[in-house]
Amino acid sequence: MRQFDTATDPPEAIHAALTARDHAKNAQIEAVVRAILDDVKTRGDAAVLDYTRRFDWPEATTGKLEIPQREWEAIADALPDKLFALLQNAYSNISGFHYEERGRLRSWMEPHEGDNGGGIMLGQMIQPVHRVGVYVPGGKAAYPSTVLMAAIPAMAAGVEEVVICTPSDKEGGILPMIVAAAFLSAPYKNAKLFKIGGAQAIAAMAYGTETVPKCDVIVGPGNQYVNIAKKLVYGECAIDMLAGPSEVAIIADEYAKPALVAADVLAQTEHGHDNRGVLFSHSAAMLEHCKVELSQQRAALSRKEILDATALNLIFVKTNSLEESLELSNVFAPEHLELMVREPLAALPLVRNAGAVLLGEHTSASIGDYWAGPSHTLPTAGAARFSSPLSVNTFLKRTSVVYYSQKAAEDAAEDVARFAEAEGFDGHAAAARMRGPHPQPLPHQNERGEQEVGGEQAKEAERFSKILPLSHEVGEGSVRSTGGGGTSL
Repeated sequence: MRQFDTATDPPEAIHAALTARDHAKNAQIEAVVRAILDDVKTRGDAAVLDYTRRFDWPEATTGKLEIPQREWEAIADALPDKLFALLQNAYSNISGFHYEERGRLRSWMEPHEGDNGGGIMLGQMIQPVHRVGVYVPGGKAAYPSTVLMAAIPAMAAGVEEVVICTPSDKEGGILPMIVAAAFLSAPYKNAKLFKIGGAQAIAAMAYGTETVPKCDVIVGPGNQYVNIAKKLVYGECAIDMLAGPSEVAIIADEYAKPALVAADVLAQTEHGHDNRGVLFSHSAAMLEHCKVELSQQRAALSRKEILDATALNLIFVKTNSLEESLELSNVFAPEHLELMVREPLAALPLVRNAGAVLLGEHTSASIGDYWAGPSHTLPTAGAARFSSPLSVNTFLKRTSVVYYSQKAAEDAAEDVARFAEAEGFDGHAAAARMRGPHPQPLPHQNERGEQEVGGEQAKEAERFSKILPLSHEVGEGSVRSTGGGGTSL
């Protein structure tokens, strides 16, 4: 554990400690991951099977990598009733939040502000991607919660297909709760669940193999190999984020309960040896009490070995005020930020960088991880400065929609052409002036200055001109009049 005091320690030393991340191994790991990706891209299922046998399941066969969807319900039914009820209740909370989120995101199309009757409409279509890949970590722990927290937002977004990959144990088994979570949160006709882990799983979902479908977006946390694989396949598909080791920052004032503060630090640093915890307080007594609680509680927990290691990653910072604690927390940009202060809502406006904010002593990060509703897949390693949690938005595309009537195009033609010429693009300028009030014919036009088009092109142009005026619908069932001059998609 490291300790700092803003009254005596230089600000640069505190900032350096808060923003330090271990990237030393990334270069070595990247070479290994790149080779795996290239191999899977080239050899498909054969490469996936080779790596699965090497790293996870020595007796794996291609035919046994997938758990058929027809078996999911039976596996879910075999769970103890209380355990399945837990999954159902979590499903209800998570789906309720994300369907509410989806309902607030609407396509739209409206007349352009300031348009003087020229016939300009601008809008945006919001549509889901077609197929999503969800990576569910294995290894030291199993994460059925990740299935719920990733697949449910995809379902709420309207995604049609979900592919789930998770590593098996040495005998080819996976936790039945993972299958049950898939049964609840991915009830698609074409949903798939594979016992594939590591960089080979990311490669299979990114490039597609004979067995694993190619995905448009890949989400889910993982180790360094998985993260680097996601980074390298970005562009072949989209990814949610590079989710690193778990981390928590807690801001505690003199009214906080040290036992609760310590419990939440331990809860968020028990995942792995590289987890991080930071405690900010302007109360020196609070910091001292928390040290005692950490030592006592750590000794009673089953993951003591990991917690002993992560104790080296803890940072305690004595500040001069609540405001200074919040300022330093924004520098850290934590995955989880807990405001264990007397007036958490009053402090909330001062939070700029955090994946999730948990308000008050009763709102633990554990509630956020399993139960509350928002996805627990959050930006880590300072990425909360510029990125957001996994949500419905992760699975949505935005398409700009632009319509100019003939008059509007004529009015804008000369300005557009001059702008294009200023950038040296005479083709752009010519295309604009051809739609101006006095179009100049080009060599491929007829003597009337009209573009010659084939029969099918003419029909398409006529159809398009009929469906786009302000008084008509745009697309089959996709744009409706709102009664206020605009339309919604």
